[in-house]
Amino acid sequence: QVSNFLIIFQYAESKTINKRFYMNKKRKLFIAGLFIFLHFNGYSQQEINKEAADFLSEFIQKKSITGTEKKAGTYLLDFCKSKGLYTRVFSDGDSTFNFCASLYPLSANKPNIIFLNHLDVVPAGDTNEWKYPPFSGTIADSMIYGRGAIDCKGLAVMQLFSLLRFIDTARQADLPYNVSLLVVSGEEEGNNNGSEFVTGHFLNELNPAVVFGEGGSGVDSLVPSKPGMEVFGISVAEKKALWLRLEARSKNYGHGAAPQELYANKRLVKALIRLLDEKKLVKFDKLTKTMFKDLGKMEGGINGFVIRHIYWGLFRPFVKSYFSEGEPLHLFVYNTFVITNIYNPTIVNNEVAEKAYATLDCRLLPEMDTGQFIRKIRQVAGPKISVSVISESPGARPSDINTIYYRTMSRTLQEVYPGSSTIPILFPATTDNNYFRRNGIPVYGIIPAVLSGDLMKSVHNINERIPVNMLTKGIDAYTGFLKGMLSE
Repeated sequence: QVSNFLIIFQYAESKTINKRFYMNKKRKLFIAGLFIFLHFNGYSQQEINKEAADFLSEFIQKKSITGTEKKAGTYLLDFCKSKGLYTRVFSDGDSTFNFCASLYPLSANKPNIIFLNHLDVVPAGDTNEWKYPPFSGTIADSMIYGRGAIDCKGLAVMQLFSLLRFIDTARQADLPYNVSLLVVSGEEEGNNNGSEFVTGHFLNELNPAVVFGEGGSGVDSLVPSKPGMEVFGISVAEKKALWLRLEARSKNYGHGAAPQELYANKRLVKALIRLLDEKKLVKFDKLTKTMFKDLGKMEGGINGFVIRHIYWGLFRPFVKSYFSEGEPLHLFVYNTFVITNIYNPTIVNNEVAEKAYATLDCRLLPEMDTGQFIRKIRQVAGPKISVSVISESPGARPSDINTIYYRTMSRTLQEVYPGSSTIPILFPATTDNNYFRRNGIPVYGIIPAVLSGDLMKSVHNINERIPVNMLTKGIDAYTGFLKGMLSE
């Protein structure tokens, strides 16, 4: 209440709350304070938190696997309208549902703080493996269960319910920013139905000053000497996604009882083994060096010194195991690929296939040139293997951490989670954020919740869930960020 009171007070000094009458500072202050008191005492923190948890539960029940987003999108859009937000629908197809909900109309042309999230979720897999049905939104054991609880409906609810707290404030004062919830489709499959479509056609209308989307989160086991210390990684860059198809052909095909020396499947398998065995070079860029320097400062002592200078060749023998495949740090310093599919055209069991295919899901460090990476794949796979691009996500330069937006979010996280710290990170996965970064807009990825390893592993897995208290703390964090920004 005090923080909201200060927002109104600062704007009451220079803006007239009710433009029909002139009011002196004392009268402005009295009315603004009375407004905040009545608003926040009439709609308590507990009520907001319960409504948010119940809403996420119902939101999860609106099944929205990629390509079927409209039902969930309409549900969210109608809720935003019912709360008094200004809405703008950019497209409303079953697989192309994109809209924003804002404190002010976009036509006001205010610099816009954008909270980005996506409607679509991945399939649930074997539903028998789930503790509760994946699209039930069950609230149990202080958790909200269901596909999308974290990725990304939980984040959307955090952002939305922080935004709702400022609707009346925006009606009473001319705030320096608009704030918009931007809801898009198609993120999980990297298609062009969501953020690529919106940034390609409506970027000027959105007028983004900054974008906050999915990305890092809080963890409590990052600093070795301080277990339990909560550290939030705010992603300022992310890897590029590149999907490649490898194809092997052979004229030597026919009956399985009489295979030739190098038939298509064998040729492809040999190429994949060469790729898997290829030695990779560790790469420490400016961002990863900054990340390790910050972690080293938190650790302190000799270990902290090593972490701060972990990129020194002198320490390589001692820290090599930390970057082994399967270790979390591996993702930050290597270009990676995973073989996600190996297949043939339809054949019978005793037939040797003429063609064999494999799909590689590659994740490239921000500074990696895509063409150079593909040339390396072709070189190692060999001249008999055809390599083609299925699709790729955009690359972009890292966002600057020396901005008021990054500093305000960092400070807010430390206020909501006392004793915590923040660091800028490279996000090892791929999101919609780079569609905005490539247009020169500062973008930061953060789910402002402390998520255990088990919770993070549930994303795209069985029993995806988020603690109710983390949902409400996430709302508090985004609310605190807006308080800080709107009082500037």
